[in-house]
Amino acid sequence: MSLMSWLQAKKSTTSGKGGPFTRARNKFSQTTLPLISPRRGRRILRREQLFSVVRESLIRAGVLSTSYEFKVLTLDANGDSFLVLIDLALPAQSMPDEYLLEIERWIQQSAKTRHGMDVRSVYWRRKAVHDQVGMALKAAVAAQTRRETVLMTPGMVATPSRPMPIPSPTAIPRPAITPSSAPTQVVGDDEVEAFRQALQSVAPPAYRTPAEAQMQMPVPESHSDFAALSETQHGKL
Repeated sequence: MSLMSWLQAKKSTTSGKGGPFTRARNKFSQTTLPLISPRRGRRILRREQLFSVVRESLIRAGVLSTSYEFKVLTLDANGDSFLVLIDLALPAQSMPDEYLLEIERWIQQSAKTRHGMDVRSVYWRRKAVHDQVGMALKAAVAAQTRRETVLMTPGMVATPSRPMPIPSPTAIPRPAITPSSAPTQVVGDDEVEAFRQALQSVAPPAYRTPAEAQMQMPVPESHSDFAALSETQHGKL
């Protein structure tokens, strides 16, 4: 009997060793989620980087965020090769096919130069007519392409003078401003002097004395018919 009591006492002493902090630490270590592998973490990071590249390229082309949805597929285990699938909710009149090829080139070039990843291809799919929403700035792609062409032309030297604007077929026309034919009225010197004196003059105070400012406004008389009613809505109790 003494041996059993000795074993029970030793077991209780061992279980209580370390205090509440040790038990809480052990419980927390058992409830934490397992860590992901480094290769999978790298693929997730590379996908996020490609997401930002695709969004920036579409914004650069003038496509609003309400007009597209896209997915990214990884082709290798290290996250270096990708496919991009884009659902476009714009008609061909707003975003022609040649503009889509230009956006695809931007995505591949940005992903290669900034993050060293290879975008094999970009697949486009236009939604049905009843699902097409949003809009696009059609002049954005043409303006960006023309700017790149000017910068990449060999032998071009930047001139300090202001370049002449190149007319674009997709640019918004500037509204014509016609001068007004209404007669103008000349302001006299006396009116200008009166306006200056009015600005320099000090406004009179709302109250003459501080006591007058502290006086409360009189309570208006009640002309409602509810004054003839009883004390409560159910009559006198």
